[in-house]
Amino acid sequence: MEIIKIYELNDDKRKEVINNIKKEILRGKIIICGTDTVYGISANALDENAVKRVYEIKKRDFNKPMSICLRDINEIEKYAHINDLAKKLFSLLPGPLTIVLKKKPIIPDIVAKEYIGIRVPDENIMRELCVVPLTTTSANISGNEPAYKVEDIDNEVLEKVDYIIDIGECKYKKPSTVVRVLDNNIELLREGAIPFNKILKIIKQG
Repeated sequence: MEIIKIYELNDDKRKEVINNIKKEILRGKIIICGTDTVYGISANALDENAVKRVYEIKKRDFNKPMSICLRDINEIEKYAHINDLAKKLFSLLPGPLTIVLKKKPIIPDIVAKEYIGIRVPDENIMRELCVVPLTTTSANISGNEPAYKVEDIDNEVLEKVDYIIDIGECKYKKPSTVVRVLDNNIELLREGAIPFNKILKIIKQG
């Protein structure tokens, strides 16, 4: 594994490194990168073998779905079914919100079977790396505490990935808020960096 302190690089070098990592992701490599909320383990979500490696590194139950990370909100409709209620939530993106929607068949069942959590994080480096949808699952052994900086990540996890992109400390230092959109209803699955009351106000204003 290689640790890259991305914040120490000048613009040209950073662009070169990011382009290289994107090629490596397409080859099935596994990375750890900071997001706006926590450090996550990412791989090409459309590559079932790469996704399997992520489950194995985390020691995660294969029946537990993973979320995906996208570059921007314009890509969401390619991977999930959206409606007017979901579109109202897009005003919070990029940001520390995971929106769970009914997935489209392009997302392999190993990632999620019926519904897929979607993130567009408020972290430029992570979004730049999204040459394809990336798995976004915390960089820890399942059940352990999430990491907000590289130094917090278990060595057992670090040693099994291919690249580690160190962005410094995560902006929010708190997991994302997770909501599920079911028809015209919204369900809170986890309250995190965005208070649920704020989400409800946005829906009512819409």
